[in-house]
Amino acid sequence: SDIIQDIVPQSLLDEEEKTTSKHYAALLTERSSLVLKNDYTKPISNNLNKNNVVATGRFTFHKKNLYYSFYISDKAARPRSLQFVDNEGNILEEFILSRAGGLVNSLYQNATRKVCGVWRRLPHEYRKRFRQEKMFVVLVWGVKDQAEFTLSGQVMRYAALATENFSSLLEPAAGTSSLMAGAGGTAIVSISTSVSTSIYLAVIFNGLFTIDEIADVPVNITLSLDEKKYILQEVVRVKKPLHELNMVEIRSPVTSADLRLLTRGRLLLTIASVSKPEALRLSGSVITKATCELFQTTLASSPSDHNANRYGTSGLAWLYLNNEGSLVYNVQIDNLRIKPAVITLVDVSTKRRTELEDLTPYFVNGWANGTVDKLSPKVLEPLYSGNLAVNVATQNDSSLIRGRLIAKPVADARDAPAPFLLKRENYTLPSSAVGLAWIFVDNDCCIHYDVSISGLGSNDRKLELYLELLPMLAPGAPVISRHLDDFQGNQVEGSPVNSLSREEISRLDNGVGFLKVKDKDTNITLLAATIRHVVIPPSCQPPSPDNDVHSVVDDLSEVEQSGDCLDEGKFYQEEAQWISSSNPCTMCFCQNGVNKCFTMECPEVSCPSNFKPVKVPGECCPICSNVSTQVEVNRNVPQKCIFNGQPYSPGSKFHPFLIPSGFDSCTVCTCDPIYLEIKCTRISNEKECCKNCPGADYSMNGTYPADDGVVLAPVAPRRNEIPVKTPEQILAEGGCHNLYDPKKPYINGSEYHPSIDSLGEYKCVTCKCENSKQTCRREYCDKATCDKMFKMKKRARQNEDGFRVNSAEFCCPFKVCKKYRHKKNHRLQKS
Repeated sequence: SDIIQDIVPQSLLDEEEKTTSKHYAALLTERSSLVLKNDYTKPISNNLNKNNVVATGRFTFHKKNLYYSFYISDKAARPRSLQFVDNEGNILEEFILSRAGGLVNSLYQNATRKVCGVWRRLPHEYRKRFRQEKMFVVLVWGVKDQAEFTLSGQVMRYAALATENFSSLLEPAAGTSSLMAGAGGTAIVSISTSVSTSIYLAVIFNGLFTIDEIADVPVNITLSLDEKKYILQEVVRVKKPLHELNMVEIRSPVTSADLRLLTRGRLLLTIASVSKPEALRLSGSVITKATCELFQTTLASSPSDHNANRYGTSGLAWLYLNNEGSLVYNVQIDNLRIKPAVITLVDVSTKRRTELEDLTPYFVNGWANGTVDKLSPKVLEPLYSGNLAVNVATQNDSSLIRGRLIAKPVADARDAPAPFLLKRENYTLPSSAVGLAWIFVDNDCCIHYDVSISGLGSNDRKLELYLELLPMLAPGAPVISRHLDDFQGNQVEGSPVNSLSREEISRLDNGVGFLKVKDKDTNITLLAATIRHVVIPPSCQPPSPDNDVHSVVDDLSEVEQSGDCLDEGKFYQEEAQWISSSNPCTMCFCQNGVNKCFTMECPEVSCPSNFKPVKVPGECCPICSNVSTQVEVNRNVPQKCIFNGQPYSPGSKFHPFLIPSGFDSCTVCTCDPIYLEIKCTRISNEKECCKNCPGADYSMNGTYPADDGVVLAPVAPRRNEIPVKTPEQILAEGGCHNLYDPKKPYINGSEYHPSIDSLGEYKCVTCKCENSKQTCRREYCDKATCDKMFKMKKRARQNEDGFRVNSAEFCCPFKVCKKYRHKKNHRLQKS
């Protein structure tokens, strides 16, 4: 199937992308040079930003995809949309960021107050615009057809972004002049502790200059604790002040205590005019880096250590920094047999691995979930540099399983509430084989996936990713299997072009789903996981009966119903028949996805004086048994007749089962105790049952050996018995399977009567094969049929010529027709 992949071999990346800067930023204010236009090319009024809302954005290229992140003033709701615009105001691409009311279905974005997303597969021309710094971004507030206000800014390259550890969003400070309306700023903050502790600031801003300040203008930058204790204070000069964007840089030594305050979000950054410091001033807290990212890893033992981790312990971990600067961590450990365990964050940048944080106190039931509030620079630096690992130790092993945390941008699949663990399905794999997967469904009902695996050996191995969905965990449950991707290596992410079907959405939401990694050459499942944490957007859920809101799922093509039936926790395929597990006298069959069940009334059993009726476990009808035979029954001696796929004890009597009418109470079958053969006979009581039709060329009564086949064997009319095509051709042309004789399928459009072996056709039931579906109906008694039958019987009595009326010709027993005389103007029930 067509796949939008985000897994591009490095060799295919063009030289342009290899040399292009990956990191860009934007300051979004009302002072942008961009002139916004609507669909009618009229300038958009922007006088509704009464709260002086400001925003800053970060943009990162990764494999031809652009990941975007925004910090927005706390006093603003989440924007409705994001637009990428050229310098003439033409919209190149637009992304919807929230539903009505500013709501977003994202645990990460709500916890960090960031706006996150991705623009996949940027065209070459648009990437060129980024390199040339000719791209603008616009955040839009308001409803679909009417914007309340917008913020815009030019996307620029800044070298400092490659080492950014913190960010700051600068807004007009309290008490400043009205001249600051529409002004704002952002800061890129980096720290270093390698030689000596220092801080670097790159501040991008506007709005701090008076009309007469046109060259070499000083501004004052301070970094303080609650505007009292100054950590840093410097005056820098702006050579040529600009209305839209200005940038100043400073680097300064600081103490370790200052860095701790910085990492905990305690410091305030201020940039102010030297000439009018109270009137022209921007300020904002130094907070977590604006980029939307999380840190994840699988936890496994070393592939080279075969003796350790004999129980196959594995796990995963993912962490992120919230808007308060705290580290939120989630660690899952599966199949941990050796306890207690110690879970720590470890700096692996040197040979001597330093334990930084102990997560063990919060480890319960296989999970360690919590928050590190007082974060240290010693944790933050290795986290951003890729040198922070999660280690799980036991009394006997200092590193049972471990994994190094890797930064990943948050968007699509990785915007799901949580990942889930892919575990070994094939135990010929080493215990180090493990995977981590994210699944996300967007507002267009498209599924996004991101899978990282380790421990499978060679990266040249050809792998497949499959999604399997069931309505519930039950034997025989119908499975929807969707092929998601083919890949090699240890990571794959993407999204199929086609939206999820209604049935797939239903099963993801209410059923059971599995994600499987298979070997493409052998089709063997290597890793598998039960899908969890998938949230279905309201736009994909079917509307409630009293709600007229349109749902995206209404536009999706319906999945052909499987036709399977669910009974007592087990699924049965179309046309299957089975005995109820709760009542051996009840037989059911599946027709068009509906269970149809009938309960048998056992034939009367007359036992000799030294015998008594005994119920055999698992069978419906009693048999005559004395003490000796009872012992054999209790020993479960396997000497039984097999009829219709079911075992019957010697001497047992029962009625055969007919689809669709149920048990035929006018036929009694017996298991011969000597030859273990089934013998069926028709009841000749004219008042109770109709006789077989005269002139037929089959035996009314018969005996045949026990068989694994089913008693009901629909037989095609004689004119269709001579096959002119192979069974495969007949089935390909819409024919129906013959469950009892696969070599003789029924031709599409043919009609036939079922038959009981040795008794022949049962003409009161007619079956029809139509487009691979078999339907059966029973003939009903009506007034005209009964009247005709009574007239013929009356004529036979009057003529006394030996002619006898057979009610089987009319499918109406006399007993039923007699009842009909007393039910005027009512249709007869089934006989």
